[in-house]
Amino acid sequence: MSLRLFQLAPVLAAVDAFAEPWQKLYVHSSIVATLVLFGHVAGLLVAGTLTLSTELDALRLDPRDAESRRRYTRHVTPSRRPIAIALAIAVLSGVLLFLTDLEAFAVSTVFWTKMGLVALLLANGVVASRLDARLSTASAGASGAEQLVWRRRRASARVTSVLWFALVLLGSALASR
Repeated sequence: MSLRLFQLAPVLAAVDAFAEPWQKLYVHSSIVATLVLFGHVAGLLVAGTLTLSTELDALRLDPRDAESRRRYTRHVTPSRRPIAIALAIAVLSGVLLFLTDLEAFAVSTVFWTKMGLVALLLANGVVASRLDARLSTASAGASGAEQLVWRRRRASARVTSVLWFALVLLGSALASR
């Protein structure tokens, strides 16, 4: 056990003791276990599907076509709220899953790599939102500065796609352990 983990042992023990009633409920109720896992998978499925759909729109669009740009900016804003709700459900159920086997997840490299990808995905989502906001207020013309923002938005869409698939891969690796 590494020194850092050893230093965290009292904190982990306290959290584990706090989570013990939840762990017992989860282990002894197949309905609860099924609903929590369903919430996690469904939240990821909805958030990932809506996000990838939006990112695909960003990749397909011709930034030189004014109508295509307007259609994209009208479509992207309303999709943010359901994505955020689905992600919140996935995160909440993920925390509940984490608490079911704190000892195993706390030392799992796969788990922490997945959490790192989640952080990168959220950070990239903030970048994409800011770029979309800039694009929605941009002028009707396709200036050089606006073209640069579109290129950055498309790069962000590629990064998002890769991160989502890597997240699914690591989630699958966690589930198979």
